[in-house]
Amino acid sequence: MTNAPIYDAAKQRITSLVEGQDPQTPVAATPGWSVKDVVAHLAGGLRDFVDRRFDGVESGEWGERQVRDRKDNSLADAFAEWEANRELAEPLFDTPMGSVLISEVVAHEHDLRAALGVPGDRDGVAVRAALTKPLQQLDQRMRDNEVPALRITLEHGDRVLGHGDPAGTLRTTSFELMRAIGGRRSADQIKALDWDGDPDVWIAALALFGRHRPEPFSE
Repeated sequence: MTNAPIYDAAKQRITSLVEGQDPQTPVAATPGWSVKDVVAHLAGGLRDFVDRRFDGVESGEWGERQVRDRKDNSLADAFAEWEANRELAEPLFDTPMGSVLISEVVAHEHDLRAALGVPGDRDGVAVRAALTKPLQQLDQRMRDNEVPALRITLEHGDRVLGHGDPAGTLRTTSFELMRAIGGRRSADQIKALDWDGDPDVWIAALALFGRHRPEPFSE
């Protein structure tokens, strides 16, 4: 399955999920944002991908700017912009950027599901596809920083990150790994997973965006 259908399916699920909901419902996975803000971020973020505008990604200002610039817009405005930007983004799905877009939309789908109390599919194609780019990034980061290799055992097989023989093993699910490396779990929550080896060896490397969530988050 290619990136565009996976993205569009997640976009449709989000549209159906949010329909009829209070747009001001807080989304605990993204502190300070509401349901409307998450959709505005997805819309604005997609346009930033089209424009190759990535200033503030590491600090978190990237997403905050998108939400701030659209604070006076309605949820309907956010969906209309997202639809327009989806057309502009069509060429991106056949590039390496496509897997980044999958990670973004699937992560926020589950942020919204947690906020609205409507859990979704956690072991299907979308979640596995959402791990493709993050695991590539983590593998490269561990190699660049000479972090000992780690075997990750998921429900569909093993993956070794880093160079050389693995010095430890993490056993978890694709969904939990996606949430852990995507900033939706605290360091203590990640350390409490099923490890062989000292998780402190890898805990910093597993923060895809440079930091783990300060407080525990369960969903």
